[in-house]
Amino acid sequence: MKSIYILAFLFCFSSCKNYVDIATPDGLQDWATVFSTDGSATAAVLDIYSYYDNTTFPTFNYMGAISADELFTTTAAYTEFLNNNVAIASTTNATSLWSTHYIAIRKCNLAIEGIRLSKGMSAAVKDQLSGEASFMRAALFFNMINLYGKVPVPLAVVEAENSGLARAELEDVWSRIFTDLQTAKSLLKPEYPSAERARVNKYAASALLARAYLYQKEWAKAETEATSVIGSNVYGLDNPAVVFKKNSKETILQCYSQAGRSPLAAFFVASGPTVTPRYYFRTGFDLAFEKNGAGADDLRKTNWTGKNNAGIYYVNKYKIMSGSGDEYTVLFRLAEQYLIRAEARAQQDKLNGTGSAEQDLNAIRGRAGLNAKLGLGKAAMLLAIEQERKVELFAEYPHRWFDLKRNAGFSDPSKSRADEVLAPVKGSFWQSTDVLFPVPAPQIRVNPALTQNPGYTN
Repeated sequence: MKSIYILAFLFCFSSCKNYVDIATPDGLQDWATVFSTDGSATAAVLDIYSYYDNTTFPTFNYMGAISADELFTTTAAYTEFLNNNVAIASTTNATSLWSTHYIAIRKCNLAIEGIRLSKGMSAAVKDQLSGEASFMRAALFFNMINLYGKVPVPLAVVEAENSGLARAELEDVWSRIFTDLQTAKSLLKPEYPSAERARVNKYAASALLARAYLYQKEWAKAETEATSVIGSNVYGLDNPAVVFKKNSKETILQCYSQAGRSPLAAFFVASGPTVTPRYYFRTGFDLAFEKNGAGADDLRKTNWTGKNNAGIYYVNKYKIMSGSGDEYTVLFRLAEQYLIRAEARAQQDKLNGTGSAEQDLNAIRGRAGLNAKLGLGKAAMLLAIEQERKVELFAEYPHRWFDLKRNAGFSDPSKSRADEVLAPVKGSFWQSTDVLFPVPAPQIRVNPALTQNPGYTN
């Protein structure tokens, strides 16, 4: 009973510093108790996954979608993201995105160190849990660097040692991400530690490594990691109608839900034919979906979008809004790995034939019922891959938002792709500096070592 109480105390979402102050003898004793057995340590690490199942991850998803060119919103509180005019003041939305990530990072730090020092855990469970916590910390820092650019990298378990940290250089943040992911990959097994692919395994680590290498333009490494996932034969491209079901063979990692429904459905799906959901497609997004040679719609449009009586299209990947269902929020899936490999291969001029970008691109297009694209040159291939990512990964993670930010422009490589695409869409609201969110003003007041991003005034 004591260990359960301590576990809840240490890993609750609390602003009280006592729960992380392990410098005192009592704190150290309590902290050691949490990681004294396989069972209590597992419970502590599983609590980190709550990041994906509360409001934080859904908010992260739709903030990215409206910051890009995917969705509109009927929610007034989020128009600052829609208009790329995020306030630095202590608005709940801007501040919570930063703080909830660092609360989860704090949990990872505690878990990694607690597992390392544990005398009572089995070696196998120590490896698994340390791998999971390392993966989660990398994923959280990956989010933060893509949202804010330079960010603090707190790693200490004693809170005082983390206070006053300045924003780390980008290369240092990326180094931490890759170190954690390589650690996770070395510790985790190919087999899942539980049913339903709801906990991290070795292939999930490779999937995030592939994504991270792609963002860092390490093309050969991105191709290698994506190939390890695709070639594992553990996963397969599934019928679009069942991709977001909890038993889909395409899923690499998903978020368990006791009710069998994703929280994203409540934000994206129209509850009736006359209802406009809180987040819905920008006008014309439906035109991004092609028809095939026979005139039939892209199966992703058929299965993953809906339309109300007013002709407004909305995201319909997750359909169950209430009651019990069979859907989990998908965090990583195989289609993204094909598109990562396609882009990595195209950047290495592996454009056509066996082992090419063309082959990977057409695997995704074929699953959607579309005709193959053949014989494309490099520029056309990269544009086709960007388009395929747009219609495949919409409203999942901030894929589109991050894609526009990480790539150079096609017509003017001196600009970001975000400038090319979003300036015409957002009009006078768009500024080049909008590719990064502002550091919340309350964080700067608490920690003067933090500096503000360009384009924002404290």
